[in-house]
Amino acid sequence: MSGSPIKDTSNLIIKKFFKTIKGKVPIIGVGGIDSGASAYEKIRAGASLLQLYTGLVYKGPFVVTAIKQELAELLRRDGFSSLQKAVGVDSE
Repeated sequence: MSGSPIKDTSNLIIKKFFKTIKGKVPIIGVGGIDSGASAYEKIRAGASLLQLYTGLVYKGPFVVTAIKQELAELLRRDGFSSLQKAVGVDSE
């Protein structure tokens, strides 16, 4: 399985790992990333890196540009001066 069916489970596991390792090891967020919002969920859960696959298959390579733009807007909206400051905020 990959993509949307594992998104919620992936987010939960990322949060648990982030709490356990407390940012000492980078976490790669995978599973259901096809928008800036879904990327942001992984980052807020504790992922400092993201892997895209299914989103690329269904939406094509331009999905990367769309994700970056939406992610930047979400970070600004929530007052984060950098992506790193958002990593793990929903895990605390």
